[in-house]
Amino acid sequence: ALAHVSSYLAAPSRALFAVALNSRDSSAAIAGDGWGVLDFCDIEKDLASKLTDEDIRGVLLSIDAVNNLRSLWLANCINITGVGLDRLRASTIIQQIDLSLVGDHESCKLDPEPPISCAEVIPILDSIIERGGDCSLEHLQFPNEWRKERNTESDFHAFLTRYNDYLISRADVCLKCNSNLPGD
Repeated sequence: ALAHVSSYLAAPSRALFAVALNSRDSSAAIAGDGWGVLDFCDIEKDLASKLTDEDIRGVLLSIDAVNNLRSLWLANCINITGVGLDRLRASTIIQQIDLSLVGDHESCKLDPEPPISCAEVIPILDSIIERGGDCSLEHLQFPNEWRKERNTESDFHAFLTRYNDYLISRADVCLKCNSNLPGD
């Protein structure tokens, strides 16, 4: 009955409901399948702004994100440090991650600045791109505060170099099917 009722909720709300029930058997049935996209713009901004890393970790666990999730948008999740994203570690199917914490057509300037941390997130992103040819990551959107970093010796800039190298290594691979492209 709970699974049927939850089918009327927006996808992130359904996953949060599954986490709130705190039971592996029922949460899998409630969260359901078809988790290619998880977009927190689909829930009220007030709720998204109250979510913690434990909430995000629980959602990613309940939907088996490492094996199912292709796109993640953390719009309005301004209360997270990023440690809850560890459930994406070494994912080979994630294609898009938006860490900007803002919705479409919203200003990227948040006041106060959210606590999302390079130190917490970069190792998770590294674990994804280290998969090399098995990795599907094509698009990353970073928080405004990270993008303003001018120190080219920072961990963020070092990651950008590694990510760029990863993208260059994929230049001869079809982004749709991951097969090698002809040399010419």
